[in-house]
Amino acid sequence: MPTAAEVPAPSANGELINRVQQLRLADQLGKGAGGSGRGAWLPWVLCAMMAATWAGVGVRWYKTAEPGAAGVPGAAGPVASGPASSGPATSGTANQPAAADALVLQIKGTVTPFLQINLSPDDVSGMVQQITFKEGDRVTRGTVLARIRKDRYQNDYDVAAASLVAAQQRLADLGKDAVRPDERRQAQAELDEAKAGLVRADQEVQRMKMQKAGGVVSQQDFEKAEADLHGAAARVSRLEAALSLLNMGARKEKIAAAQAEVIQAEGRLAEAKRLLENCEVKAPIDGTILTKLADRGVLVSPMSFNVAAGICSMADLSDLEAEIEVREDQIKDVRAGQRCEIVATADPSRTYAGRVDRVMPIADDTKNIIKVRVKIKLPAGEVAGSFLKPKMSTVVRIYNTDVPEHADKK
Repeated sequence: MPTAAEVPAPSANGELINRVQQLRLADQLGKGAGGSGRGAWLPWVLCAMMAATWAGVGVRWYKTAEPGAAGVPGAAGPVASGPASSGPATSGTANQPAAADALVLQIKGTVTPFLQINLSPDDVSGMVQQITFKEGDRVTRGTVLARIRKDRYQNDYDVAAASLVAAQQRLADLGKDAVRPDERRQAQAELDEAKAGLVRADQEVQRMKMQKAGGVVSQQDFEKAEADLHGAAARVSRLEAALSLLNMGARKEKIAAAQAEVIQAEGRLAEAKRLLENCEVKAPIDGTILTKLADRGVLVSPMSFNVAAGICSMADLSDLEAEIEVREDQIKDVRAGQRCEIVATADPSRTYAGRVDRVMPIADDTKNIIKVRVKIKLPAGEVAGSFLKPKMSTVVRIYNTDVPEHADKK
């Protein structure tokens, strides 16, 4: 046994640790003896909460999977907010086909125009000098919506027009009618003069022949006279050929080349005119301006990624559709031509008739859905765009009844 001298003196920290351990031991012993501590009820409360949660999940799953719940007549009210409050709306078992005119599907959708255009200058870039529209304006086809600065395109047009005139004049200069009457008279006079010279030369040779026989003319003079006669004959032949060419005009190869130059100049002028006219950005369809993408003073270029490319976006709001996303396991119940009802969430009292127009040929593998377009029929008297607008939320009800293809346009 260690002596009293060998036993270390207790420190303050050691006494505190021993005291804490004694208190913990006493608390545990008290709980074991009494059978009920302050935290003994906590595990039972957690178990009760978990049981209630699982019971709620089971009830909700049972209501969702119950067949025929969505197909009860009169149960086609507004759907709850969620990604897709849809389900097979057939009566009876899941394998039994839906009855005629039964509600097949009820699902949220979004209004979208059938024809929407992002309008930009056609092959023209420059600064916007004028904007003639604002959002919401209804415009007709051909209305000028914006004007681009056209100085460069006007200069190109003027140069192309001058080049065409020059090419046309070169072609005309090669034709028969290009020879002036004075030029023809001059050529004919030169030919007549050469013929007269030929006659004189021939007479001189004949005279020298007679004189040569008498020994008056030398052989040298006679030969010179014969040479002059041949020269006069050659000059006559040359001038006759020149007059004939003058009357015939240029060679056909030169004429063909000049004609090709005229065609090229006409093409350059037509392209310059097209670009000049495109400095006025016009509405390609009858429609409504949805958004303004550029304003006066903005540089636009449809072929550049660093500056604005468009002027505005517009759409024909008289031809609207509702786009819905149908789950893959429900797409078998949807086909083109089915009767539909479209209810705008902005005003549930408005119900629009429609029909399934087309089922998209490709699925979205990220959400396992297939997009479907439903054609919306605007009622008589409702101005296009007065209520239904692109990107508005709707509820689409699809029924097991087919309607004619053009019934939504009547």
